[in-house]
This record gives sequence, structure tokens and C-alpha cells, in this order.
Amino acid sequence: MGLDSVELVMSAEKLFGIRIPDKEAEKINTVQEFADAVYHLIAKNPSEKCLKQIMFYKIRNTLTTLNFSNKNITPDTVVRDVFPKEDLNINWLVFQSELGLNLPKLAKLDYNAKLNSRIKLFGIKTIKRTLPTTKGTIRQLIDWIISLSFKKTIDINRITNKYEVERIIANIIHDNMGIPITEIELEHSIRNDLGID
Repeated sequence: MGLDSVELVMSAEKLFGIRIPDKEAEKINTVQEFADAVYHLIAKNPSEKCLKQIMFYKIRNTLTTLNFSNKNITPDTVVRDVFPKEDLNINWLVFQSELGLNLPKLAKLDYNAKLNSRIKLFGIKTIKRTLPTTKGTIRQLIDWIISLSFKKTIDINRITNKYEVERIIANIIHDNMGIPITEIELEHSIRNDLGID
């Protein structure tokens, strides 16, 4: 494990008040494995409520209230199909304010789909641009919002299921490593896909 990986583990340990044994920490390769390691060490408080469902209805009601879309919004609706294309940045900020939760940042590709998805440095090396947030679905937006706003949406002392831990771990990676939340998937290798040593 590199220093960045150790920092992530220590952040999770501090937040959840747990200690992940070194042998267990060394086995963590993916974001999912990281969440699983934490989940197995914390006290659980099962609940009948479904955080994803609650968030879906909150998002749908907010979008309806703001008159951003008159179409039927489902979890599989693509975000760009809901938001008016004109004044995207302003509408995104209004939505965030009305929702009262943090939204992922919009990427340059959200504003201009014609941009090349790769950037050349010194005419040679290319790096991949951040993927457009608005290409995601409402289902993905729910995950991103819950991760970015976990202090408002999840009671850290009363974790009800593994999903909540997964969202918090995604936020820990986002906060500590500066990786856009929209680029963190559970199946990602922490080292190979996210570039964390």
C-alpha cells in the first residue's frame, strides 16, 4: 500500500471509529472491497427506509417544482434530458440550492459536447477530460448526491446498510484524492483505475 492508500484507510477509520487490520487493508484493491472492509467492522442498524428511494422522490419533486422538465422522470432518465440546455450552470446552481444538497461539479463537456474528450499536453501526451455529469442517469445522480452530502443524508452513527458505507467511501476518495465523484465506481481498482498508490 502506498501513502495515498494508507491516508484513505486512516480517514475511513477515523470517520467510522474503527481499526482495519493491516493484513485486511493490504487486501483492498477496489472501491467495493474498501467499502466491504469497513462495513464488516461497523455496527449496523437495519431500517425499512430506502435512502435511494427517498432521494429519488426528493430530486423528482424538486425538478418538478422548478419546472425543469415536464416528462416522466425515472431513475433511468438521463440528466441532460431533464435540465434545460440554455443556462445550464445557473439551472444547476438553482437546483442545488432548492435541493439543499451538494451536486457534482459540471465538466467542460457538459457545456460543450463537441470538445474532444482528450487533451494534448505539449502536443504529445493526452489526458482524458472529466466525463460530463449530465450524461449520467438520475440513478447515478442520486449516488453522487448522497456521496457528496453524506453528512446530511446518512447518520454515521446509525448505518443501516452497505449502500450507505459505499457512498461514504466514494466521498472519502473524492475528498482526499480530488477525483471527481462522477469518476468513482465501486468496481474501480483503487490503484489502476483511480491512480491512487
